[in-house]
Amino acid sequence: MNYIVFDLEWNQPYSNDISFMKRTKMPLTGEIIQIGAVKLNEKMDIIDHFTMFIKPQYLTRMHKHVRELTGITTHELNHGVPFKTAMQYFQKWCGDEYMLLSWGSDDILILRENLMLHKMKALSYDQWVDAQMIYSYQRYGTNQQYSVAHAMENLNISTEHLSAHNALHDAVFTAHICQSLDIAQGILHYDLIRKESSNPFLYPPILTFFMYENFSEKKRIVHDRRVRMSFCPYCQTRLEMTRPERLQGDKHLAIGVCPKHGDFAVQLKVGKYTIKSGSSKFYVTKVLTHCTDEIRSLYTQKSEINREKERKYLEYRKAEHEKVRQK
Repeated sequence: MNYIVFDLEWNQPYSNDISFMKRTKMPLTGEIIQIGAVKLNEKMDIIDHFTMFIKPQYLTRMHKHVRELTGITTHELNHGVPFKTAMQYFQKWCGDEYMLLSWGSDDILILRENLMLHKMKALSYDQWVDAQMIYSYQRYGTNQQYSVAHAMENLNISTEHLSAHNALHDAVFTAHICQSLDIAQGILHYDLIRKESSNPFLYPPILTFFMYENFSEKKRIVHDRRVRMSFCPYCQTRLEMTRPERLQGDKHLAIGVCPKHGDFAVQLKVGKYTIKSGSSKFYVTKVLTHCTDEIRSLYTQKSEINREKERKYLEYRKAEHEKVRQK
């Protein structure tokens, strides 16, 4: 079996532009514009390299930040290949027996999203491991996140005068880090290593996607009747919904139950955009997927945490009110 260490660069929409999600009908992070990868054999010797630019289909205008960070120009992308073609070349180059590795989960998630966007075969969780997680566990016995730059400095690995934020160069850096680790043992004990970390493949593939726009206030969006009401993707029966629970930031989770087809995870995410007049409005995306035991456990956990926060807040308000009354 070979190890494929890969890295991706992707273009992203401007923060106030929601047209990307409207056109793709998916809550995408961005569109991949470069694949870089290094192939290692079982002895951890580098035996090949792969790099390819991809011509974006949706985000054809380079985001200023991405252009400055990567140095990739619109001219280079115009000479790239379509995503499907690039993936066919990449998968053929990978061979039959391999394990994907990346530094952190961002790259595997953006790859998973883009495969779904182009209706290509999805990746499974057991095809990939997080090299960063193995590094943290083997070097420090923790699941703390470290940058590639930190790991290279810690392991005295030279940059070989290669620039960062180039997919191939970053894949080379990560491959050199992997050569200093016991990757085979890391994969063997990966279930133990990732036990305390979040699962980037927590949510199954998207079944339905909705977007609701033109909200003037953010506070009550997730409790709006249109947002709360959901229907079974298979039989269109109205789902019996649980209360949306805040996960973190502007992300919320609810569970909808269909008597015939079971439970569905309902993910809500609130965002802001700018209309032509220059004023700000809010939107919310709603994604339905199948609900797993892990998602149910997360919902229960967040529900208990949120109720405890509410209880403490009400006790605080009551105490403050009592102070005012006694004055």
